[in-house]
Amino acid sequence: MTRDNILIVGGYGEVGRKIAKILLSSYPNRVCIAGRNLEKARQFCAQHDGLGAPLQMDVSRTVHPQQLANVALVIMCLEQQDTTFAELCLKEGIKYIDITASHTFLKQLKNLHSTAIEYRSTAIFSVGMAPGLTNIMAMHATNPLTTMEKLHISILLGAGDTHGTAAILWILQQLNIPYSHYENQIITNFTSKRSVQFRDIGKRSVYQFNFSDQHTLAHHFPSVPIVTRLGFDVESLNWFVAFLQKSRIAYLLKFKGVQSMLASLVQKIKMGTDVCSIQIEAIGKIQHKEANVTLDFKGRDESLVTAKVAAAIARELLDNKYPAGTYHIEELFTFEALQNQFDASSFSQLITSQ
Repeated sequence: MTRDNILIVGGYGEVGRKIAKILLSSYPNRVCIAGRNLEKARQFCAQHDGLGAPLQMDVSRTVHPQQLANVALVIMCLEQQDTTFAELCLKEGIKYIDITASHTFLKQLKNLHSTAIEYRSTAIFSVGMAPGLTNIMAMHATNPLTTMEKLHISILLGAGDTHGTAAILWILQQLNIPYSHYENQIITNFTSKRSVQFRDIGKRSVYQFNFSDQHTLAHHFPSVPIVTRLGFDVESLNWFVAFLQKSRIAYLLKFKGVQSMLASLVQKIKMGTDVCSIQIEAIGKIQHKEANVTLDFKGRDESLVTAKVAAAIARELLDNKYPAGTYHIEELFTFEALQNQFDASSFSQLITSQ
């Protein structure tokens, strides 16, 4: 059976619709927009000249293999509770991309490696801005160093961006979930402030946060402290979230009603811009001399950045041969593979040595 189609689960959501729009231009009449709400899927397809096909699918329930007939690639844009659907895709020989940022869930997906090899399928995780572009940039920034001693990953999100509700809820939920980090330190999210000078934006406060990239990259550099921090372009918002955490008011965010109310409020308040930025600082030595490599990215609309990364990986999997198995993005792809998805001015690199 020939498999040609691309199935985007959550294809009418904030990120999914942007991935779909990019891919529809290259693969017209091959993109399926899937989700629980068939009417929303139909509306999206109608808005794009019927080049996509709507499909009702609830991955939280049993999905039968027949529903995946003719599907060559699945792009998962929803948070899932288990790996049942991903495993089904791999057993059907379907290529699979997941944009989840949850480290716990990514570990479960990575455990499907032997299944993917057995059924000759390929799955790519850590696909997006963070994780994803952060992983790729971090690997690239370390290349000039002979030895590496520390790696800082700083992520800046625009408070005025149209973040999807799921993304906002995920950040709020993390405030009450401590995590284990380098040398088994227990870290509380949005603590341990660091000031970072973001290119063309200015100095902003960023705080340790449980993005999965720092855990994934630790497998490449097991003896190096790797720290990911998060902040917003509006400094008063950084102060406010840090205050919530420090004052223990964040405890109230354990309740879903409070989470939903605050997420809705964040989406309605017009403050800040849609800017997003990444700064990677790799500290170490070049030929016995102390050296710093700083690699910057600046863009707009974080969900569009994620969509561009996901669409680029989708094209690669569809048009080229990659080994079977489950991989994080940096294990198969390089900085150069993603660099041309963005304007030339999006990236800048500075190397200083003493």
